[in-house]
Amino acid sequence: MVRNGNSYQPAPDNSPTVGPKQLAAKDLRRLCLEAGADDVGFVDIGRPALDHERNDILAAYPRTRTIICLVIHLNPENMRSQARHLSSDEFHHATDTVATVGRNILRRLNALEVRGTIEPADFPMDMGRLPGKMWNVSHKIMAVEGGLGHMGLNRLVIHPQFGNFIRMTSLLIDTELDVYGSPLEHSLCDRCGLCLSVCPVGAIQRNAPFDFMACMTHAYRDNFIGFMDMLDSLLRSPDMDAFRQRFSDREIASMWQSLMYKMNYRCGYCMAVCPAGQAGHFCGSKKDFLQEVLLPLKNRKEQVYVLADTEAEKRAQTNPNKEIRRIGFSIRR
Repeated sequence: MVRNGNSYQPAPDNSPTVGPKQLAAKDLRRLCLEAGADDVGFVDIGRPALDHERNDILAAYPRTRTIICLVIHLNPENMRSQARHLSSDEFHHATDTVATVGRNILRRLNALEVRGTIEPADFPMDMGRLPGKMWNVSHKIMAVEGGLGHMGLNRLVIHPQFGNFIRMTSLLIDTELDVYGSPLEHSLCDRCGLCLSVCPVGAIQRNAPFDFMACMTHAYRDNFIGFMDMLDSLLRSPDMDAFRQRFSDREIASMWQSLMYKMNYRCGYCMAVCPAGQAGHFCGSKKDFLQEVLLPLKNRKEQVYVLADTEAEKRAQTNPNKEIRRIGFSIRR
């Protein structure tokens, strides 16, 4: 800032509007790791695999030449815990960490006359595009294209070292690299089916598309759909007693907690039971793993949220430990 009379005016911006023509990928990788990333991948904006993503990326940052995908490792034991608030807390801390790391990287790159933006790991998103695609950068696609792993049967990216216990975000920069990443030759997912067996709503199938709506309706219950369902019920109820017949105190408290702090994820079991990658390997033996991780989650007594008369409801009905909760609100497409 510079003084102009009795007021302050912004100093003239003499920094360049474009960065150097090219960076060395090995130097950029070292910079990212020193800033706190656990792994990093690089993707060029022009590759054909981004044909369906490019317009959204350029809408976020028109000068994009390179996408940097950052990975932060989650603690597997938090994600596997039966105390599910531990997994939600781990997820949110990793989200904060990867955002901080991304901004540290951008500040270092700014000093090298490289400019760019960071895309949130999840929220906030562009709710003005609801119910369509609300994000500009698909981090999973960037991770796959950058050589950080492949998506497994559970639709999560499986990293060779960290398994599916990762949090990702993407940086968009205005500079090209000398070398870019490419997808790994092989997927670490051997389709063992543990994620399929533990999913309370049957969102994962071997020979059918992932049921995104079933997953979102339950796992993201305390997000937009659940909030609107609760709001709709509140407005339709003649009094508070009628409302509390529809929603228990536990459900109201869970929604309050998500609104006051950060969202409570009601599932994530598919991540918890995945044994792929070095970090996801069975703890001791497969038998011990099933007893200590899979079965306690599969048989956990809990409410499961479904749309009425769906395959998700049929799946939930097969488990006597699940209390079926039909929701009255869904996104209008």
